[in-house]
Amino acid sequence: MEVGITSAYSLKYELRSPKEVWEMIKEVTEGVLTKVDKGINKEEIDLVIVSNFSDRFGGLLHTAPLVISYLGLNNTKGFRVENACVSGGTALYLAWNFLRSGLANNVLIIGFEKMSHLPSSTEVNEVLMLAGHPDEVLVGSPFVSLYALIATAYMSKYGVKEEDLALVAVKNHENGLRNPLAAMQKKISVEDVMKSPYVSWPLKLYDSSLITDGAVALILSNKPREYTDTPVLVKTVTMYHDHPGVFQREDLTALRAVKKAGEEAYKNAGLTPKDIDVMEVHDAFTIAEILVYEMLGLAEKGRGVDLIRNGVTTFNGEIPVNPSGGLKSKGHPIGATGVGMVAEIYWQLRGEAGQRQVPDAEVGLVENHGGTGATSVVAIFSR
Repeated sequence: MEVGITSAYSLKYELRSPKEVWEMIKEVTEGVLTKVDKGINKEEIDLVIVSNFSDRFGGLLHTAPLVISYLGLNNTKGFRVENACVSGGTALYLAWNFLRSGLANNVLIIGFEKMSHLPSSTEVNEVLMLAGHPDEVLVGSPFVSLYALIATAYMSKYGVKEEDLALVAVKNHENGLRNPLAAMQKKISVEDVMKSPYVSWPLKLYDSSLITDGAVALILSNKPREYTDTPVLVKTVTMYHDHPGVFQREDLTALRAVKKAGEEAYKNAGLTPKDIDVMEVHDAFTIAEILVYEMLGLAEKGRGVDLIRNGVTTFNGEIPVNPSGGLKSKGHPIGATGVGMVAEIYWQLRGEAGQRQVPDAEVGLVENHGGTGATSVVAIFSR
């Protein structure tokens, strides 16, 4: 059975959206219906999955019935999913399995977060920390500090410098300049990154993703060719877990859940890393993108940094990674993040990505993870 994406719609990500959260949800719910090539009757949507990390980012719960009401329906089923920063990837995983099983025929995914609903970054971090291990919460370790531990271990083990991490930020900001949906369209240099203030050594302000508002919608179908002649097919979606606490892991320089999810995804799809034309990966912090290179088989352990040093993952490189600008430049509205990654690959494989279009892209991959990599979803798509 084919499962394919038939439509995608996204608001521009913003550091502080003037729209109320329900206005954002309503706009993408209605907008995604208009983007189906052959049209779709809203009554054909038989499942709604809403991806949202926290009601403190927007003040809403029980959001699936709200989406269904915007559709004007009363027979459609729906629910909300929360899985930290991989909430959107989890929504895709569930939708794919519902469609393959025949329990649904057309699924609408809505991902949203309005992080500016809270007045300060301190309060935002208090909410984000709740996605970590309780022992890390009790000692007050925000995710930037946990990723800083990972970065410190990686730098010490493999001789990597802060300037190497900065190259990831420079690349993704360069990509974000081509993306009208990106929250921070600002060209930066390695020097700019190095001069930015430390948030948690060795990670600086420009090593960190953005507190962002955003909303994205997708429609998936198990009869995609009824709605478009050019669906983007979902070849596989895999999910794996690791210990939620960084202190519980044997190797701080590995993201085991990403590695396991990637290995299964390649196996299921009958592909290798060399077959992937474009990737969107979870660069919540610059060190994360480098580790994901290695976990997804683009480089051996300790050699991921060579890819960014040698330009392999730049827009014009051999394996373009995060042409959208990634979480670093595009933004990280948590519930929308994974959904937005999938939307980007959808546009790339349909040749609709505008100035950021990767030439001749036929196979794409999304890696979306939550916490410090405690959960990872990897999905592979094709034209």
